[in-house]
Amino acid sequence: MPTDFSRNMGSHLDLPSALSKIGEEAAVRDMLGMLADLLAQDVPRIDEALRNQDTGVAAPLLHSLKGCMPIFCTLPICDQVAQVELLAKRGEAGLAQAAYVQLAPAFADLALEIQQQIALWTASVK
Repeated sequence: MPTDFSRNMGSHLDLPSALSKIGEEAAVRDMLGMLADLLAQDVPRIDEALRNQDTGVAAPLLHSLKGCMPIFCTLPICDQVAQVELLAKRGEAGLAQAAYVQLAPAFADLALEIQQQIALWTASVK
């Protein structure tokens, strides 16, 4: 069933942009599920690493997220991820941890926006 992607934009999730970059609604749906899985897997690991000031663990996880988020997300959250990743890559644990405190709620909001969108798609198929 077709989805009106033009209206599906949250504070962090930008599906119209994702569709313009990917081109196919089915691929957007599949890839958004992969982003949801990546967030669920990596965000707790990033959180723990930065609480322990382990930038060596946090930096590559943030780098991975930074690479895929611009497909689906608004610029502000992408910029936040890039900033935290840069601080972690530089080994600036305290600054990375402080910046992550600002980013963590955005990650939670993004995960919720994705879950809600997937639920909408699932409900429309039934």
